[in-house]
Amino acid sequence: MLVLGVMSGTSLDGIDLALCHFSGFGPINYEILYAETIEYDREWREELSNLYMRDGSYLCSMNIHYARLIALQIQNFLSKKEVIEILKSRNTQNSDLLISSHGHTVFHEPDTGLTLQIGHGAVIMAMTKCHVICDFRSQDVALGGQGAPLVPIGDELLFGEYDACLNIGGFANVSLKIDGKRRAWDICPANIVLNRWAARLGDTMDRDGKYSQTGRLIREILDQWEHLEYYQKKGPKSLGREWVESIFLENVYESVVNPRDLLHTAVEHIARRIAADLPSSGRVLVTGGGAYHPGIINRLKQLTSAEIILPDKWLIDFKEALVFGLMGYLGWHNKINVLSSVTGAEKDHCSGVIFKNQNF
Repeated sequence: MLVLGVMSGTSLDGIDLALCHFSGFGPINYEILYAETIEYDREWREELSNLYMRDGSYLCSMNIHYARLIALQIQNFLSKKEVIEILKSRNTQNSDLLISSHGHTVFHEPDTGLTLQIGHGAVIMAMTKCHVICDFRSQDVALGGQGAPLVPIGDELLFGEYDACLNIGGFANVSLKIDGKRRAWDICPANIVLNRWAARLGDTMDRDGKYSQTGRLIREILDQWEHLEYYQKKGPKSLGREWVESIFLENVYESVVNPRDLLHTAVEHIARRIAADLPSSGRVLVTGGGAYHPGIINRLKQLTSAEIILPDKWLIDFKEALVFGLMGYLGWHNKINVLSSVTGAEKDHCSGVIFKNQNF
């Protein structure tokens, strides 16, 4: 089956699109056939970063407008010569394609039963004329889970040869086997704060660590972060923007602190927190935008004796889109795609809302 995995993360880098082929169930074979990231323009980046402060009517409206944006980008993607040739070689029409969309997270407070990803699947289906599966988190939260992380189903089924899988995106999260069961949790904020302070310097990210490496360590802030209650909790546990705003940044007077110093201190904190949660030995697969940050990776290698493995660029950039494609593939075939051992839900389950293209 051909599946287009669609992912937008909290770091607001853009929309990841990964056209993937999946076959079988034991084992599952996969291939990323073509992928790209469509960066958000300044207006959309600002819109999405401020959505959590909007009222209900505005959010309902943006649920539709954002779905239209996703659908337009998918239409552009499917019109590319390379993609047309892939579909033709696989004897696949657009109407046979399954779009598996993560949406964009606005709220995530699982302890209160609240999680919201915008980008309505019905709108995407109507505009693209493809089958769509979306909304993977809300059922897990309803079943008492954290609704995150979801990617560990892919770590279990596609990357089980690694001792741990680390993703450094908006938040850093890890997935590994403990006592024979897959476990995973969010570790700490990562690009969600690094991008925030890079923006104060007129950039979208701390590219190649060029800002953080010129900053100085602020010991008081580092100590404050290191002693946050969240880090003492055992998983399942997950983080959201709300926690960053109300807890992580509490008493951090951003407006008067040099952003380079905040970046330098955050990089040290991120590396320390990740190292504390990794196994003491073995092979660790690292993906996500933070895999390109030399400050984080070099410091991490100093802090752990585990082997840090950076795969090829497509897997670094598109692993999450690949795994959401996998979740769609499993969901379409009514197979388990969310693990209770990871999220804390009352049972493993098959999640995702399906909108079928009726033009067949």
